[in-house]
Amino acid sequence: MAEWIHVDEEVDLGASSTRDERNAFWMRVVGCAYWGHPTYNPLPDPQWCVKDGGGGRPQSDDVAVSMPSRAAWDCIPGSGSDSYRFEAESIGILPADQHVYAPDKPAQDTPAFGALPPYPGDAAFDALGVTLWADYAEAGRVPDAQVGRWFGRTIYDYLAGMTLDASIEKHRAEWRQALGLKESP
Repeated sequence: MAEWIHVDEEVDLGASSTRDERNAFWMRVVGCAYWGHPTYNPLPDPQWCVKDGGGGRPQSDDVAVSMPSRAAWDCIPGSGSDSYRFEAESIGILPADQHVYAPDKPAQDTPAFGALPPYPGDAAFDALGVTLWADYAEAGRVPDAQVGRWFGRTIYDYLAGMTLDASIEKHRAEWRQALGLKESP
C-alpha cells in the first residue's frame, strides 16, 4: 500500500525530501491502513500504528508497528536518500517503553466502505486501547475476556469525572498486576 500511495500521489521520499514530509507521508500510509480509505484500503485494520523516535523525539518516518504484539518493520529502507526502496525489514519487538500510537486519520474525499462515522469518545477508547494492548504484549499474552473489564472500569471512572489519564493510571495498576507485570512505567 505504501508503494501504491507513493506512486499514485507522486511523493518523493529521496534526498530532496524533508523529514517532516517523510513523516507526513508515513502518517498518511499507516492512517490509511488503520482508519481505512476509499481508494487504498476499504476496510480499516486498527492493528497498525506508528512510533516516535523514543525519549520524546518525533515520529520515526517509516516504521510500522503491529499491535498488540509490538512487532515492528522498517518499511522504506534508505528513506531520505535517492536509493530508498519499499521492503518491510523486521526490527523485532519494540520494548514496552517505546511510545506507539494510532496514526492521524488521513484526509479522504469519502468515508471508507464499511467505516463507521466518528463517535464521541473514540479518542479516549483509542488511547486506552493502545496502553492496554501494549501491556498485554509486554506480558506475552493475547487480549482475553478481561479486556472488557479493564475498558469498562476505566471508562466508568472517566465518565464519573476522573480525567482519562488518572483513570488509566488507576486501572493500569490493576491490570498490570493481573498480568503479572511490575508497576506502571
